[in-house]
Amino acid sequence: MAVLLLPLLSACSAGTAGPGEPPGRTAARSLTDSKALELPLDEYLLTTADAGVLARGRDSIMQRCLNGLGAPYTPKARGNTDIETNERRYGLADAELAKQHGYHVPDMDKRAEDYPSSVMPLVTGEVPTYNGVAVPQGGCIGEAQRELHEVELQDALNLPHKLNMESYAKSQKAPAVVKATEEWSNCMKESGHAYPDPLAAINDKEFSAATPGPHEKEVALADVLCKQKVNLIGIWSDAESEYQKFAIEANKSTLAAPLAAKQKTVAAAKAAAAQ
Repeated sequence: MAVLLLPLLSACSAGTAGPGEPPGRTAARSLTDSKALELPLDEYLLTTADAGVLARGRDSIMQRCLNGLGAPYTPKARGNTDIETNERRYGLADAELAKQHGYHVPDMDKRAEDYPSSVMPLVTGEVPTYNGVAVPQGGCIGEAQRELHEVELQDALNLPHKLNMESYAKSQKAPAVVKATEEWSNCMKESGHAYPDPLAAINDKEFSAATPGPHEKEVALADVLCKQKVNLIGIWSDAESEYQKFAIEANKSTLAAPLAAKQKTVAAAKAAAAQ
């Protein structure tokens, strides 16, 4: 299914003040791709790279735990095919992917997360002992979560998640972004495709089939080329960066805890993977 990926825009309950109105900007930078795009709040969130570090650390702890229980299992090596943190934040931005996959996310060559059924009771903690050895509370996954402080991290990330959602919503309404979106829509009409904004295009129900058809690929390519023509990604990301900088400054003291929690977890994951 074609889906819009907005990394880390999950709902949360933190109640601290969100971003206000940032100062005005000069002309936006020209940006035709978002694969390497970085935003100010990335420092406080789990990026694609951070998630990879965390996954490798978790794999190492799981392997150590299962070995200790006498049920050795070695996870397969992970690939590096994840979508980058902000790669699809403003919709599709890669012309080659549009030609080949439309709005669909290409198949990724990475191992499944599931462990073999023979060790799953040890992974989840469904049994209290194995081979006469006590299984950790919550199983090996529980042990990994404790060692990596994952529960504390998720709680700590509530505020950055909230600010991340707010900056995206506010940036959509920024005058420069509204104007660029209108120009994108006009460009799409010239290509024979009527959509008010990129979200409407990528979420078109016509593109919800299991595999992309020729029309979807055609629309997706026009979408990307129109984004490039009007510099939508550059304008939008610049506007959102301003909102995020303002939000970080306004919440400086309360963002110290999420940053420390992220650094603690990443450090623990690197240490586990190195063992």
